[in-house]
Amino acid sequence: MPYFWLTAFVLICLYLAWTGLFYYGWLRTSPWIMQDESCKPGISVVVAARNEEVNISKLLGSLLKQDYPLNLYEVIIVDDHSSDQTAGIVNEFKKRHNNLTYTCLSASQSGRKAALRHGIAISRFPYILTTDADCRVTHRWIETMAGCFVRARADLIAGPVLMEGDNGFFSKFQQLEHLSLQGSTAGAINTGNPVMCSSANLGFKKEAYLEADNTEPDRISSGDDVFLLHAMHRQGDKKLFFIKNTDAAVVTPVGNSPGEFIGQRKRWASNSRHYKTAGSIFTALLVFFINAFAVVCLFAGFLVPGFFLIAAVIFLFKSMIDFLFLYSVTGFFKKRMLMIWFPLIEIIYFFYSSFTAIASLFGNSAWKGRIAGNRPHSDGRAELQA
Repeated sequence: MPYFWLTAFVLICLYLAWTGLFYYGWLRTSPWIMQDESCKPGISVVVAARNEEVNISKLLGSLLKQDYPLNLYEVIIVDDHSSDQTAGIVNEFKKRHNNLTYTCLSASQSGRKAALRHGIAISRFPYILTTDADCRVTHRWIETMAGCFVRARADLIAGPVLMEGDNGFFSKFQQLEHLSLQGSTAGAINTGNPVMCSSANLGFKKEAYLEADNTEPDRISSGDDVFLLHAMHRQGDKKLFFIKNTDAAVVTPVGNSPGEFIGQRKRWASNSRHYKTAGSIFTALLVFFINAFAVVCLFAGFLVPGFFLIAAVIFLFKSMIDFLFLYSVTGFFKKRMLMIWFPLIEIIYFFYSSFTAIASLFGNSAWKGRIAGNRPHSDGRAELQA
């Protein structure tokens, strides 16, 4: 038993220190204030799409009504072999908008990474923004991100991604958990330990993208955003920036089912096996071990009641720093009512986080009618099985 108490003490101290560092980084991240920029750079928005007939109209409707000069931005939709009406919908928009380009991957190419790479290759402008086909952006999204490129002189900009859904518990769970990721993304970047970002809202210089040593993760079917972030961080001379501004936020719907949600998180967790930066590896291991250890102690308590107390102490200290962090993040994004659900979600998170981390080590998960795995092609690209 003393060894279990010692392990709990070490994990708690490490978690409080590391999460406290991210919390400090979040608080240090000043809200981005928009200004009228005399110099407006050219922006290429690249979107990978596969079977998005339900969502693509909303995305294009928001992208093509931006408060930004039409001659200074283009929207490129790269179709990853859709079998629905995605192509027809995009082409209807194209008839009315000259700055919209629709292109398809060749038969020898597939996957999100290939789609983004193709879109970036044919882009006309020096700055790239990416988002997902099921997202919506604000009418000032491009203007806000472009201003950040100019004034912050950033090589990569991570933008906030907010979830929207109904009033059910599953929806609230996803929204609050996703807000915790936004706070962690900002805090980690601002303390020089970038861990994550999302291609649902990402901007970067085309030149910096081409310079980044980001070829190794081609073996992996997902993680194009995180591995690009890590590659630029390893270079040492690239400026990484989180834009703390609601006009820069994109909105994405919550997952439709627990299976879809868990599948996505399994894909994310599987990427951690390929991390190369110390901060990212440490974060992934720390989050797994503190949650898994608490769960083990909880079940061990049915055999030796003393373990219940260890699990309770871990829960208490972890919840304290998590609550303070999330209280600040939800306040900034005007989502503080979600904190009503915090105690229950925090309890569930111990089990859910442990399960997804372990499950990511076994089997593959489905995405857009494909099985996403890490089995490579002969040329090193990850295989996506139809």
